[in-house]
Amino acid sequence: MKQCINCMTRLPRKEVTEVAWCALCTPCLQVVSDQMKLLHDRPGGADVQIYQCGWCGVARSCGVGWRTRCLVCLDDRSVPDPAVQKIARRLELDGTWRENSELIAALTVKIRLAKYFQPGWTVLATDMHGLPWTAFRWLTKSHGTWGCNAETGEVARLKHSRGEENLLYLVRYGKVLKFGRGNAERVGGHLSLGAVPVLVLSASRQDVTVARDRLKRLHRTEMVSQRTPVDLFAVLPDGQDVTDQFPRS
Repeated sequence: MKQCINCMTRLPRKEVTEVAWCALCTPCLQVVSDQMKLLHDRPGGADVQIYQCGWCGVARSCGVGWRTRCLVCLDDRSVPDPAVQKIARRLELDGTWRENSELIAALTVKIRLAKYFQPGWTVLATDMHGLPWTAFRWLTKSHGTWGCNAETGEVARLKHSRGEENLLYLVRYGKVLKFGRGNAERVGGHLSLGAVPVLVLSASRQDVTVARDRLKRLHRTEMVSQRTPVDLFAVLPDGQDVTDQFPRS
């Protein structure tokens, strides 16, 4: 017996279909049968297609011939995941269970996309095993993160935004705070996706890494409620405040 990831119904293996890395029953598959619209077919000859959700507009990469669905949107047959609701309570979200789940999934996607931001490119789509049902990544399986070159229009698979990761940052997405370490492009990626810079400190890469790890041990996650006191100076007292280098608009 297998279990539909969306409605949790247990069914014989032959009555479920693999969709977006997970098993869905036929009724749940039908609900989203026309949800995703093809945007790019085999960019650069890659065995990948990029789809956009017709419900919320979020895009997702997918293997050719695979079935997929939105990384964010649930539906009327979806049932709440207790683990996701625990996260929602920690973030002090006040929506319905579905609104909270979709918000967490949307933030998870944005945080993922920010890692691939680079000047001259628009990040189009990513793929994360486990979304939208768990609102966090289960495994590392992925069809990759893809972007479009602003000058040439080329659609290509992107690599992580690398460089000297000497910034410890705190940004706000609505009612949720996100802290982390990275370079200026990483922070810029968050801002391009709607985040507001709260505080950005510069220090040596080693000191920033140690400071980020201390924050993670303290808060257990990099995404917390806006009412949670996240003190970057407490873990990086010699950090230089460079927040003014990042616009708030």
